Amino acid sequence: MRNNNYWFEIKADFDELDGLKPKDDIVKCISIDAWKTDDPDEEGLVVAKIILTNGGDSGVIYIDNVARTNEAAQQVIQDILQKIKE
Repeated sequence: MRNNNYWFEIKADFDELDGLKPKDDIVKCISIDAWKTDDPDEEGLVVAKIILTNGGDSGVIYIDNVARTNEAAQQVIQDILQKIKE
């Protein structure tokens, strides 16, 4: 998602479990990445992770606190959470 505020672009980049303590009940972890510019050489920053458990619960781990209140970041996060529920 492109936006005109804190980050240039925010998107759900990939599904991974790296960086989380291994727990049997966590089955999916989706990284929410952000870029400050449109420079193709810029590395994205992980600003949040969405986790899904075996029991169907989901939660958000915020890596960058700006993502908690940033409208564009919240839109991407809410879109992913909605897809998980479907």
